[in-house]
Amino acid sequence: MRTLNVNGTRFALPESMSVKDIQALLGFVATLQTIDSHYDYEASDYLYSVGRFPEVRIEDLEVTPLAKAKSETSYKRWKEQREAEKAAEA
Repeated sequence: MRTLNVNGTRFALPESMSVKDIQALLGFVATLQTIDSHYDYEASDYLYSVGRFPEVRIEDLEVTPLAKAKSETSYKRWKEQREAEKAAEA
């Protein structure tokens, strides 16, 4: 699947999106600037300033269905496997 990566956050692009439309979108997003927030402790409020331009990339990724991704990255299963490896070493 083709994705748009903006500062590490990926967005899926429609399969039907043309190369010309992707280039236009990429050009537009690249002109945006981030807004940074800074807490003003004296005023108990936030100050906002214009930050940097985003890092923008087009990537082709293999996308896994959510249920499969959750089951294959199961912490419980990983922990059980790790404990079994430690027991085998002892």
